[in-house]
Amino acid sequence: MKKALDIDRFSQDFQMPRGAWIVSYADIVTLILTFFILLLSISTISQNQYDMIVQAFTGEKVGTLAEVKEQIDQVVKQQGLAGEVKTNLDMDGLEISFSNALLFDSGDAELKNTAIQALVAIQGYLTDHLADPYGMIVEGYSDDRPISTSQFASNWELSTSRAINVMNELVKAGIDRRRISIQGFAETRSATDVDLSSSEEIAALSTDVLENARSANRRVVLRINNLSPNLLAKIKSKGGWKKTANPEPSPKPLQPSESQKNETK
Repeated sequence: MKKALDIDRFSQDFQMPRGAWIVSYADIVTLILTFFILLLSISTISQNQYDMIVQAFTGEKVGTLAEVKEQIDQVVKQQGLAGEVKTNLDMDGLEISFSNALLFDSGDAELKNTAIQALVAIQGYLTDHLADPYGMIVEGYSDDRPISTSQFASNWELSTSRAINVMNELVKAGIDRRRISIQGFAETRSATDVDLSSSEEIAALSTDVLENARSANRRVVLRINNLSPNLLAKIKSKGGWKKTANPEPSPKPLQPSESQKNETK
């Protein structure tokens, strides 16, 4: 004999268990976390980039370059160079920018005495306290005014020679020259929104705006950033960075005579 069907048990409202959603949520979070771990494992992130990310989330200054920036800023303030030396820390590293008026005379690549004095305190700190993973790029710039002398055939030679002379001072201070590279950009990397390599844009500017743009672009930049892991491993295998009391710098470029110097660069 068939048993009577209990209809009442099907008439009750079905209720989803209250904690069931957490299972699906946990699965999604786990998959997303696995995906980002995979991205991180196949990517390369510099120490400075990591420090900047941490600072963005926490609001606290972290990392070696942040400390270097603070110390350099103190040196600049103590030397009264706030208007001539500026620092900026971003994802690419620490940028220390020197105005041309502080370092060089018009159309010249020879460092002025005031420039050497300004560099002493800064390069002294870098020599003693810059952490091993970091290297330096010395960048030379000029404005768009053409120059042609027996020494400098163009602004490329002028900007590169200025970078070389700043590099020589760093080497004299005891910084291992394997940590340093140089670059000359002439007028091709403007410090302002004005493109000094564009004759059309220059022609549309007023005299004051153009002169301000030219003045800002006459500079030398010391950029501190991470060296490649392969280079660091090679240096470490050779005994690490060398610091000598009286290192021999690279030869200085020959300087033009006073009659050969052109207008302000």
